[in-house]
Amino acid sequence: MWLRFIIVKPIGLVMARGKKYNLKYTGEEHAPYRGPFIVVSNHQTGVDVFAEGLAFRKVLNRSRMLPWAKTEINQGKEGLLGWFLWHWLGTIPIDRGAINEAPKAIRMSMDYLRKGKIIFVHPEGTRFPNGQLGPFTYGLANLARAVPVPVLPIGIWRRLDGDGGIQVNVGMPFFMPDFEALPEGQEVHPASLFRQRVEGLKKWSEQIVRDKNGMKLMAGMIDLVLDAVTRMEQKITHEKLFRVADPDDNEYLRDKVLELLPEGWKKVDEPDWGGERPASKERR
Repeated sequence: MWLRFIIVKPIGLVMARGKKYNLKYTGEEHAPYRGPFIVVSNHQTGVDVFAEGLAFRKVLNRSRMLPWAKTEINQGKEGLLGWFLWHWLGTIPIDRGAINEAPKAIRMSMDYLRKGKIIFVHPEGTRFPNGQLGPFTYGLANLARAVPVPVLPIGIWRRLDGDGGIQVNVGMPFFMPDFEALPEGQEVHPASLFRQRVEGLKKWSEQIVRDKNGMKLMAGMIDLVLDAVTRMEQKITHEKLFRVADPDDNEYLRDKVLELLPEGWKKVDEPDWGGERPASKERR
């Protein structure tokens, strides 16, 4: 069990029922029984990860969840609550000022997934105003392509037509669509060979029931992926090996999240705050 989450969960539930957050959620039954799987969500508030974790908290009683998180949170720039969650629950750190952070995060994520953990990613990279879904970075798409585990989409937003509370909508898990087959006679490069091996395992994973035994079997398959990575390290670097997503993958993932958001939400390239950015991060 994820003991630290179990300890802090009652505090979170009390806060979630309070007027400031008034958390409501749907779709908890869609989450797999346990890890390994990847969670993808839009980013709206400073407590998104915790609010969404409470939405499928029964699963988190069995598997630990680790979010990708920018190092500014550890520096206290996102508030005391974010700093506390970073140190108490753990994260996969992302230094946005460093080069090639995504491949490092992908390798670390694979190690956790192999152990049956859950990886959480906000691919927008920053919070966007209510009603807007920002562009996704390629880190999530590359991770989803590198492992034969399902992706659980979540939509989160502030209810503006009532109490202003947080609403979480948990969607159906999915796998990335099949890669297009390589043209006959084309030379197979190491990255393409890696993609083909993961693709074969993914097709197997798609047929597995997502219960306790099925998810344990998926975790074991990641060992096969890591073995392939080790063998290919002599021919190709991590930076290239973990950049195997197709150009359309980001939009595919983005559309999966958009489906879970209220009618009228739209994709944007830059956040439009309609003037000055709100001072309160918690109320966004």
